[in-house]
Amino acid sequence: MVLVIRILFVSLILASVALADGWKVFSQPSPVYAAIPYDSGYVLATGGGIQFETPRVRRLFTSADGLGATSFSAVVETSSKIYGISEYGLIAAYDKNASRWNVVNRSYLNKMVKVVPGQAVAEKNSMVVAFEDRLAFFDMEQNGYLLTIDKIGTISLINEHPEKISIVQDTLFVLLGKDIYCRKMDWDNMTGDMRLADPSSWTRKSGEKNEKQYFGNQISDFSKINRKTTFGNFTLNSVYEMTSVPKGGIVAATSHGRMAYSDGNSWRNSTPIWNGIGSLTGSYDNRMKILSSLDDGLLLAHVWGRGLFLFKDNGYTLFKAFTPQSENSCLDEYLNDYTVAVGTTVAPDSSGFLIATSEKKGYGLVYITRSGEISCMSGVGSSPVAGTLVAKTDSKTGDWLVYVSSREGFFVSLAGSLDVFRIPPPLKNGGRLSVSERKNYEIPSKRAPLDFAFDKDDGALWMVSVSDFVYMDEDRDTLISPSSTKGLMGVEYSSMESDVQGNIWLGTAGQGVFRLTKRNKSKDTLAVERFTVENGLMSDRVHDLTIDPVLGMVWFAHDGGVTRYTRKDLRNAEKMMTADAPAEVKAYPNPFRPKRGQRLVIDNISEDSFVSVYNRGGSLVRSFYDNDVLGGRVEWDGTDKTGKLVAPGVYHYLVRKGSKKKTGKIIIIH
Repeated sequence: MVLVIRILFVSLILASVALADGWKVFSQPSPVYAAIPYDSGYVLATGGGIQFETPRVRRLFTSADGLGATSFSAVVETSSKIYGISEYGLIAAYDKNASRWNVVNRSYLNKMVKVVPGQAVAEKNSMVVAFEDRLAFFDMEQNGYLLTIDKIGTISLINEHPEKISIVQDTLFVLLGKDIYCRKMDWDNMTGDMRLADPSSWTRKSGEKNEKQYFGNQISDFSKINRKTTFGNFTLNSVYEMTSVPKGGIVAATSHGRMAYSDGNSWRNSTPIWNGIGSLTGSYDNRMKILSSLDDGLLLAHVWGRGLFLFKDNGYTLFKAFTPQSENSCLDEYLNDYTVAVGTTVAPDSSGFLIATSEKKGYGLVYITRSGEISCMSGVGSSPVAGTLVAKTDSKTGDWLVYVSSREGFFVSLAGSLDVFRIPPPLKNGGRLSVSERKNYEIPSKRAPLDFAFDKDDGALWMVSVSDFVYMDEDRDTLISPSSTKGLMGVEYSSMESDVQGNIWLGTAGQGVFRLTKRNKSKDTLAVERFTVENGLMSDRVHDLTIDPVLGMVWFAHDGGVTRYTRKDLRNAEKMMTADAPAEVKAYPNPFRPKRGQRLVIDNISEDSFVSVYNRGGSLVRSFYDNDVLGGRVEWDGTDKTGKLVAPGVYHYLVRKGSKKKTGKIIIIH
C-alpha cells in the first residue's frame, strides 16, 4: 500500500510539472522596502516581489503571479484586500478570499516617477501614495486616481519630496524635510472635498521634530522579521547571460562571476568564477555571450581580462583555466596580460569550443577541445575587437563556417560588420585551426552584430545589432532586412534565439520580448507577437535569452533575476517514438480526476502522430493531432467531442505514427 501511495504521489508531481505551462519568475526578495503585519506574520514589499511570511503562507509573488511588476515599494491592507504599489506606481490587489493578485491600475507607469519606499496609507475607500514629486489620492472602490497634488503649503514637492506619510484618526500627516504638514480629510467623501488641491488648506506644525508621534506605527527595522530570503534556492540576483544545457536545464551567470544551474524549478549554485571578479560592466556594455555548454556537462566561460575557464558538471567544478600567464595558452592579449573575448560558441561537431579574442593587429580565433587542448590563430579578423560568434557545418563541403561580429571598438553601439570564416575541421587538420577563406559583410546601419541564430528550415543565419534585424541570403551573398516586421519599429535589441518550430525570439533593452513566425516559410514576411511584464516577464529589460528544447522552456535574464516561460511547442520531439527516443510513451496522472482540475498528459509522442481516446465500448471519445501534439505531448481535460465531461470508468488511448502504434489504459475517477 505504501508503494502504491508513493507511485501515485510521484505521478501527481510529474503531472504538475508537465502542466505548469506559463510564466515563473526567480528573484530574491530584497531589498525590503515596506512591511505590514498580517495573519500573525508579515507581508513585505521587496525588490523581488511581494513576500508573504506567515505561519500559513510562505511565498514570493512576482509578475508571473498576476502582479504586473516584480519590484514593489509599498504595501497596504484593507478588510478584504492587500494592495501592492510597484516602484513606479502600478497598483495590484490581492483578494484574500480568492488568494489571487490582479492589477487594478497602471496609469502611473508611463510617468516613470518613483514611489517613496514604504509610503502608502489607506483609510475607508481611499489610498494615498507618496511619489518623489507628488501625493496621489487613489479611490480603491473605483480603482482610479482622484487627483494628485505637487504643492503643500508653500513647499513644492518637486523640490522637497515627501519622506513619510501617515493617517492619525481623520488627519493625513506628511513629513517634508524638518517640517510636518497635516490636513483633516473627509475620508467618506473625498470626491466632494473641493479644497483638496488647495496648498493653503494644509497646516504646518512648525518646529515639531517628534516624528514618532505621527509616524511611529511604520515598520522600519526589517531585520527583526524572520523570513525566507531565497525561493527555489535562487541567489544570483542580477543575471546578464544564460546558456541552455544539452541534457536539459540552463546555466545563468552574473557580471560578478557567480553561476548557477537550474532544472526549471530549483537552482544549484557553483563557486564564483575567478574569486567572484566576473566581467563586471563589460558584460552589459558589450552584450557578452561567453557561456557555452556541451552534452557531457562541460561549460566554457570567459572572464573579462582574465582568460577562459573550462568547467565540469555544468559549471560546478573548475576543470582547466587558460589565462595570459598560463603556459602555452596562446591567447591573444589586447593589453599586456589582459585578454578579452566577448563571445564563445560550441564547435559545429561538438568536439569543443570556439572563441574570438581581441588583439590590436586584428582579432584571433581559438579552439579548445573537450579534453582541454588549445589551438589559436592570431590576426585573422578584419578589426581589432571581436564580438559574439556562432558556427555551423557547411553541408556541401563539411567545412566549418564561423560567423564573427567584427567591431571597430568596444561597446555594442559602435560601428562594425560581419566576418565569415571557412575553416577545415581541426580534427582533420591535426587539431589545429586554419582559415581557408574570410568574407566581410556590412550591416545596414553599420553597427556590429550582437547575437545570432540559425534558421530551422534552411540553416540560414539570422542576426541582430542594437538596431538591425537581418538574415543572410547565401544565394545573393548579402544581408537582408525582412520586408514585413510590423511592431518592431524603434526597438533596441539585446539577444536572439530560434526555437524547434523555427520561430525567432528577440530580447530587447526595454520593450520586452518578441516572437517572430514566418508566414508561408518566408523570411521577409513575419508575424510578430510581443511579451511584456503584463504577460509575466519580470522586467521588459532583457539582457539575454536562451531556449531549452529538452524541457520546453525559454528563459530571460534581467537586472533582478530571471523569467522562465514554459510552452509545450518549445520542446524538441524529433526523436519521440523512434529507436533513439529518450523515453517511452506514457499517460499520467493515472487514475485521472478531471473534476479536480487535473489534465491527463499523454507524453513522449511524435509531433506527426494521431492520438485517439476510446471508451470501454470502443467508441471514439476525443482525437488529437497537428497543433494538439506539438512538443510531443497531448493534454486532455476529460471532455468528449461536444465538450461534455465523460463518465468515470476505464478508457483506452491509441497513438499512431505511420505503422507504429502505442496503446494504454486510462482510469477516470470523479
